[in-house]
Amino acid sequence: MNVLSEHEVLRSSRRAIILVLFTISMISCGGPSERIKEIEAVKATPSSTPGERPISGSFVITGSAANGMEPYTGSLTVAPKGDNYEFRWSTTKGSRIGTGVQMGNAVAVSFAKTGGGKGCGVVVYKIASDGSLDGKSADWGYDLLWTETAVRTEGTSFAGKYEVSGINGRPYKGTLTIAKDGTGYDFDWKLINDEEFPDNHVGFGIWKGSVAAASFGGRQCSFALYDITSNGSLDGDWGGQAAVTFGKESAKRQ
Repeated sequence: MNVLSEHEVLRSSRRAIILVLFTISMISCGGPSERIKEIEAVKATPSSTPGERPISGSFVITGSAANGMEPYTGSLTVAPKGDNYEFRWSTTKGSRIGTGVQMGNAVAVSFAKTGGGKGCGVVVYKIASDGSLDGKSADWGYDLLWTETAVRTEGTSFAGKYEVSGINGRPYKGTLTIAKDGTGYDFDWKLINDEEFPDNHVGFGIWKGSVAAASFGGRQCSFALYDITSNGSLDGDWGGQAAVTFGKESAKRQ
């Protein structure tokens, strides 16, 4: 029969103590499954800029088309989706679904009829004092937001020509031309990515003070630009490439 040495006894005791301490630590932390849940919960919430008001929640909405025509009521649900937000409307004029992106106290959404938003996207810009544009963009079906900067090269107002650069899955550069159209603006991007592939698209949008927004992807793609009020409600304008006028919508937090 083998007799354990004093050194071996001490080593075995240390291993037993370490095992007990590790088990207690895992229990107090909730175990691996609980930590995975916590990590996933963090990933599911868009990373907001400090000072941004949260916009997730349920809202009661009232709105109308241009000039107060075709009034409607209903509900709106806003939920985090990756870096962006998912918007779902249920109104007396039908149901809509959209993808939104927040910048400060503004949020822009690209929306369409349920199942009809493929290819749609939206960009929201913060306009600097020198007229340059700092933007965030969201594409339908993607949970990541993209970024874009635009420096004006022609024109003295919002309308004009800009040199742009950004990241939309990969770096790109090119030009953006903005032209007045009715009560809104036409946007015409001519872009090329780092692999020299052209990526041209057009959109329609709105300019309001120090912010602007536009939808792109086709006539089925509409957009809304909201101001986030101090009580968390949303107050905005909506439109699309199928018309050159804007409706109004107010969403009161429940």
